Amino acid sequence: MAVRRCDRVEKGVEYGVEKGSVLVPTSPLGPDLVIAGAARSGTSSLAAQLSAHPDVDPGKVKESNYFSREMHRGPAWYEGLYLGRRNGLLRLDASTSYTSALYPGSLTRLAEAAPNARVIYVVRHPTQRAVSHYLYRHHYFQLEKATDFGSALRSTSYYVDGSDYARWLSELTDLFPPEQLIVVPFEVVAGEPQAVTAQICRQVGLAAPADAQAQGTRHRNDVVEYRNAAARGAAHLLRRSSAYPRLRSALGAGRMRKARGLVTRRARLPSLDESLATCDPEQLAALAHLDRRAGVAVRDYLSGQDQRLGLAWTERSFASAPPPE
Repeated sequence: MAVRRCDRVEKGVEYGVEKGSVLVPTSPLGPDLVIAGAARSGTSSLAAQLSAHPDVDPGKVKESNYFSREMHRGPAWYEGLYLGRRNGLLRLDASTSYTSALYPGSLTRLAEAAPNARVIYVVRHPTQRAVSHYLYRHHYFQLEKATDFGSALRSTSYYVDGSDYARWLSELTDLFPPEQLIVVPFEVVAGEPQAVTAQICRQVGLAAPADAQAQGTRHRNDVVEYRNAAARGAAHLLRRSSAYPRLRSALGAGRMRKARGLVTRRARLPSLDESLATCDPEQLAALAHLDRRAGVAVRDYLSGQDQRLGLAWTERSFASAPPPE
């Protein structure tokens, strides 16, 4: 069976081997599968679906954020999030911060460490994604102080930057060849969880796990809020502590979610229309332009991907038809 080896060798270590259609992990540092974004597009469900596979190592935390904001912790810290290397076991890193404007250069650092990684990029309707991201950061993390979406857009470009798929697809395609990059519409993740998991597994030579859909449903990230400030503060300290990966690994993602449910409640959220009603005409025009620009980029990429892989995801995505001018 032919073996294709990557050209990049650093400090005498080979970073990846592909044997036939099966991805064989050899990199001492760096993931084999990456869900690089976009945030609030079904990435948690997709990560849970892939993690259900016995030959996928999801690590001790879903989002290590190593190549974005945690590289100061060093390679030993990142390595410690995963099981020991063995052929047939693929490391999954589901860090949506790798496509965040807050952390420029994340994708380049990822590509340097793991040039043969298979990268998954999930796309959702740009404005809907931006609103969902704002609500999540405002109600759950309370990192966003603006009390409505329009006010948030006046103070930061963070939410629209995350939906600028033309920018991120350009960066991704510059760094990873088509056979290593798969773009997945949110509609497919939400509506066909078993099928999308099977497709991704097929790309790396794995059979799809039987319970992928159940795993994805259990791990959907609905917007919640902490019941009080004390619970929120304690949770923040825990997430930033060195003990968090060990605790999450010992309890498992399911028990951690149950524990979170004890100190949170479903947030009372405005509808999409109510959120957009807080925007002024200039902001609404900018969002409409973003939807058109992102839609064209996604449609162009998906059409080529559909032809290459025999899929029909373009017609399932938000970009299935050009937005009105």
